[in-house]
Amino acid sequence: MKKRAVDRSAGTWGGVFAVALFAVIILQFITMVQSDKIYRALNELDNVLGESAVFGQFDNFSGVENSQDANEGDWLVWAFRVEPKTLNQISVERDIYSKWMTVPYIFEPLLMYDFNDLTMRPWLAESYEISDDGLEIIYHLRDDIFFSDGEPITADDVIFTYETIINPKIDAADLANLFNNVERAEKIDERTVRFVLKWAYFKSLENTSLWDIGVYPKHIYQYADERQFNMNISNPLGSGPYVFEKWESGNEIVLRRNENYWGERPKLDKSVFKFITNAVAAVQAIKSHKVDMIIPEPDQFAELAADEKFNEEFRCLSYWNPGAPFYYMGWNCDTPFFSDKKVRLAMTHIVDREQMMDKLLKGYGQIITGPYFIKGEQNDASIEPWPYDPKRAAELLDEAGWVDTDGDGVRDKDGTAFRFKFLYSNDSVFYQRLAKLFKDEAAKVGIEVIPDPYEWSVVIGKITDRDFESMVMGWGGDILEDDYQLFHSSQIGNRGSNYVGYRSAEMDELLERIRRTMDVGHRNELCHRVHRILHDEQPYTFLYARPTFRAIDRRFENVKVYKLGLKYWEWYVPKDRQRY
Repeated sequence: MKKRAVDRSAGTWGGVFAVALFAVIILQFITMVQSDKIYRALNELDNVLGESAVFGQFDNFSGVENSQDANEGDWLVWAFRVEPKTLNQISVERDIYSKWMTVPYIFEPLLMYDFNDLTMRPWLAESYEISDDGLEIIYHLRDDIFFSDGEPITADDVIFTYETIINPKIDAADLANLFNNVERAEKIDERTVRFVLKWAYFKSLENTSLWDIGVYPKHIYQYADERQFNMNISNPLGSGPYVFEKWESGNEIVLRRNENYWGERPKLDKSVFKFITNAVAAVQAIKSHKVDMIIPEPDQFAELAADEKFNEEFRCLSYWNPGAPFYYMGWNCDTPFFSDKKVRLAMTHIVDREQMMDKLLKGYGQIITGPYFIKGEQNDASIEPWPYDPKRAAELLDEAGWVDTDGDGVRDKDGTAFRFKFLYSNDSVFYQRLAKLFKDEAAKVGIEVIPDPYEWSVVIGKITDRDFESMVMGWGGDILEDDYQLFHSSQIGNRGSNYVGYRSAEMDELLERIRRTMDVGHRNELCHRVHRILHDEQPYTFLYARPTFRAIDRRFENVKVYKLGLKYWEWYVPKDRQRY
């Protein structure tokens, strides 16, 4: 994961701009024509893209209102509460933080979602085609795209990325499942790739475009032994507008601007991600201008948003973003405690989510009953949350055979005491407080909960290895919802994402049907059935979803909240306010 690029920016900027503007107009026209054919071929995929709740990841790096040279410079310094375990996006150990650092800063896809109209637009690909039966997708690459070491991006790199993802010896089972319907990827010529599909899948365009991963350079990442690739966690190299500079473990990761970027360069020189695990220290760091942006806890955000003096220097932004995580408590169904759905439901009845909303989230958030975005059509809004009801929890535990036979105050069954560990990240103040509440409530019904906190990099390893009894975490949202990887039984082994080991033949059949259903309305109906089953079975206790919070130094301009979130790459700092 390393290297640099060819400088293609020589010449008169005015002429370049004119040519670029003309090219954009032509590309937009071509895209409109192609899109019409594509969406007809995939039945109602246009409705999916236009109506679904979309996680705003990346548009393009244009939109900054000044000329290229005006107001260039300065850094954006983030405060991250956790340090990622890897920067390799083809890995089960990647997380939302590593993605924020790498896609599309370093790795770029063939197509990307537009922040404004929610459609996929060409990026590394200049155009694409889908056959009338929806079983072939062809991408035509641009002829002016380069990795940051100067090597051109070709069809070989796209195929290499795909074949690496699906390689069973590569530690990326959660990604591989997205390509179950792909028969093969083949090179037509140096700049043309064809994906041949076994069956139509409503996410085929999104997945084959590698939009959430990016294209990896074959000449850098090719491997003789898969273990070599799996161990490659740092020094990422791609085609994006930033290049990796350094990773100081426990301190920071630094990216610097790719001065030879093939596209329009962003204005900020560096993006710096500092690891400040203590929530109070993060607030102190932004107040003292040691960092420019933080992700505050809900109670911190409530306090900062009400502080007039703070708001003179910083923006406090709260916005609903369908890509923000939903939070849940997960029960390992392969343990003696949680194999019975009555016990899992009892766990939900002892979690006081109303109190959680009031005391821990300060009113920011909404109780959820399933995995779908609460404002999306896949979510069944008619499902009422299970209430806080310790009495009913005790009844369910009795019915399941967990009773206190020896009078020690802890329920037991077949000689096993109902005593289990609750895994969580100690980087989160919310999780720390939740663990205490959960322990206290469980004790009231004769269950002993043992808090089991670790730093995030350890937690993610234990979860993917299924080395836990119970846990709490969040799942980030997606553009097009597909919960196959979370709840299909095939995703239990090989470090797949069905961490809790939930098995249901009915669920498997539904999730498989959803993948093949192109009609949006019918697919939403199937999602409602999935939602209802999960509500009844409770492999997760679904907790809440909440708005995205950001506090940002006001020296940054062009800070806009789009329907899909923020585009950090279009920000700039006027010369007279630059700090670095």
